[in-house]
Amino acid sequence: MITLKKLQDKVEKRISDYMEFDIKDLFEVSDYITIYGGAVRDSLADLEIHDVDILCMPDSARKLRIFLNTKGYTTLELYDVDSLHMYKGISLISEPWTLMNKNRKIIQIIRPTFGGPNMTTTTSEMEYQLSYYNLIKNVDLSCCGVFLENFGDTIKLREACETAIVQCLSKTYIVNDWAKLYNRNRTDFREYKLDSRGWKNFRSDKNTQLKRERQMKLINLEFKPEYDYKIWTEEEYLNKPAPLKKDDFWDLV
Repeated sequence: MITLKKLQDKVEKRISDYMEFDIKDLFEVSDYITIYGGAVRDSLADLEIHDVDILCMPDSARKLRIFLNTKGYTTLELYDVDSLHMYKGISLISEPWTLMNKNRKIIQIIRPTFGGPNMTTTTSEMEYQLSYYNLIKNVDLSCCGVFLENFGDTIKLREACETAIVQCLSKTYIVNDWAKLYNRNRTDFREYKLDSRGWKNFRSDKNTQLKRERQMKLINLEFKPEYDYKIWTEEEYLNKPAPLKKDDFWDLV
């Protein structure tokens, strides 16, 4: 039986091994530090991690960069092609800070953009929080909607897209063309990269065996994806321009 705790332990260990320091040290730096996307996805799917994306509020980002400097990471001025395709032209984020250590392990600090110049301090904080979670929820590929977040002294593995953890376990995904991070050229490039690593678009694949394998992954989990480790709600999906269709998944009982 696969449990959420076992999956989380695996993700924490794999990302710690990649970064070359304990992931728990990172979460102690500040509030509003979230590891999301590719590193969590690939850890769940037992694939090689290429880099670690960390979403931060502005003050957290500054503290985190100082902390990473103490761990041997230095800021890069140039980005690789993948990074350019990943974040170029995305209005939800400021230009990422990319850091690398001597063993060429890469960490990207992602800072959400937020509202206008006349906001009060209180409004600013609220706007930051909205932008922060808005970015997590609006991934263009559903399997990237997985993340690690710190709650007090507890790290939690969570979903921002329905059944995202199961998708990572079965190497399947859905294109969220309604998402704010969706861009046809960018998403096509990211989809091509996933497909080249053995992932399958769940909506376009007609193989019933693929659906059966995903069903078995779900059955073998001790938790159900609708539990409260999610940050999305059903209403958020139903109100999207192109809401998910019930037939894309299965009844959860």
